[in-house]
Amino acid sequence: MVESTLSLSHEDLRDGVYEYVHGGAGDYSAESDADRKSLVDKIVDSGLRQFYKPPPIGQIVHDWSFLKPVTTMSLNAPYTTGTIAYDHTGGTHERQVTLSGGTWPAWAAEAKIEISGTDYPVESRVSDSILILDSSDNPAADVAASTTYNLHQDDYDLPDDFGRIIGPITFAQADNAWYVCHLVGESRIREMRQRDRYSGYTGGDPLYASVRVKPFVPDAGTRQQILFWPPVQSSATVTYQYRVRPNKPVSGTHYPYGGSDHSETVLYSCLAEAERRVDGLKGPMYERFMECLVASVFFDQKDNKPEVIGYNGDDSDFSPMFGAGRTSLYSSGVSHKDQV
Repeated sequence: MVESTLSLSHEDLRDGVYEYVHGGAGDYSAESDADRKSLVDKIVDSGLRQFYKPPPIGQIVHDWSFLKPVTTMSLNAPYTTGTIAYDHTGGTHERQVTLSGGTWPAWAAEAKIEISGTDYPVESRVSDSILILDSSDNPAADVAASTTYNLHQDDYDLPDDFGRIIGPITFAQADNAWYVCHLVGESRIREMRQRDRYSGYTGGDPLYASVRVKPFVPDAGTRQQILFWPPVQSSATVTYQYRVRPNKPVSGTHYPYGGSDHSETVLYSCLAEAERRVDGLKGPMYERFMECLVASVFFDQKDNKPEVIGYNGDDSDFSPMFGAGRTSLYSSGVSHKDQV
């Protein structure tokens, strides 16, 4: 696909800011002074951040539709080939699970392994035949050879630019799921896993999912993952919409989000930031940015707007009062008119 010739690239934004800050013909690439180029880069980055999360218009903050792509994720079927032995201490590795008659899949490091009915998180995949279990959650004693197991992955890393999920999660038609996977609170997933509800569930794809923030890693930043319940029982493809946390363009020929419809708004967002840094005030550039922003928000609200939102119902016609989905989701004793 070819971008509109009216769209401004990263280099175009640099040139525009360079002209405002340093004067001349506005040729960023011809500048040899690293400090002067660095200032332009910082201003453009700030301008992009301001555009992606724009200031409120009449106390209402707009959420751009073009920052809400739809993507897919593959779920892995459990792995049960071969048998295992667990050496808790004193072996080649502490807390070592050794596989015989199989090969640990590449995703094993992100999985849990069920041994004698209890799940234990995997800390690392050392080789095709060796896993290391978590130091605080493991069998705490050796497990004899020839023990059966179930390696399953129910937690999946989300894209690096992931912000939040929008709406329900759907399955590919080939997965034969007649329902969608609904989002619930993260603590709800932990609660249902703790209760071991549906421990023998083999009826289909997960019913619920939740998003949680992973432990912070300074050189990797904030990342998130999605948790599914009941446990994933077979390979599946899920589709979901999410709000992007945009990256800055990495090349001068790359384009910012928004396309030609919003290029002028992006440019004046950068120039407004240049004005603030150079002149120390909000002046004509900021006023022009806000004018462009109003127009961009108007057209963005019209783009791809559905003509029919859908059926206004609560699915009660298709969801039995005491069905499995209801009891698992609302099993905390909520009642109405004497009905749990």
